[in-house]
Amino acid sequence: MTETGVVVSVKQGAAVVNMPMYGGCKNCGICIVGESGKDVLLLAKNKLGAVEGNTVEIEISAGKAVSAAFIIYMVPVFLTITGFMVGNWITGGDDEAVLPIVLAVVFLIVSFVGVALYDSGLRKTETHEATIARVLSPEEVEEHNRSAHDTGMGE
Repeated sequence: MTETGVVVSVKQGAAVVNMPMYGGCKNCGICIVGESGKDVLLLAKNKLGAVEGNTVEIEISAGKAVSAAFIIYMVPVFLTITGFMVGNWITGGDDEAVLPIVLAVVFLIVSFVGVALYDSGLRKTETHEATIARVLSPEEVEEHNRSAHDTGMGE
């Protein structure tokens, strides 16, 4: 994914970039929501030597986000089905048994706890996968601002 933003500070090979908030920003977790609630701040690797005030293109790797989304959404589904099947096996397939439903709910709750623990651990150890891909020229900045204004982006 590629986004555009303005460098607000630079330190030790990294840059803090201010970008407009888009729809997916609230769930991504790689950025920090700014004070206005309309912008996000992102820490990006600054191998190109961008300086404060530069408008830059940021590349954000989606590899970890996709695998994390799979875990967050699919593990509860699989464990709920597993809980139901275990309960059904224990009761011998009795149509009147409540145990399959109870175990499905218990497995679902356990999966939510597991996913929450996984998520908190991932947030502590995850490194930012954002890199400044290029510094935009003044002409490119003007063109970007014009197209963003025409499409209503950043509002």
